Amino acid sequence: MIGNLTLDQLRVLVTISETGSFSAAGRKLRRAQSAISHAVSSLEAVHGVTLFDRGGHRSASPT
Repeated sequence: MIGNLTLDQLRVLVTISETGSFSAAGRKLRRAQSAISHAVSSLEAVHGVTLFDRGGHRSASPT
């Protein structure tokens, strides 16, 4: 999977992980939260995986 990621997609994933939320990642990357969410959703759909659990207040890696 990692071989198919662009640098921008990897940057989004790392920033979400570092900041703990899609909205904080959006602020840090100077993008709308919806753009961050869309980027992650697209990656999840293409690769058939869940990258983050969106059930709680903060985004977390799936268990």
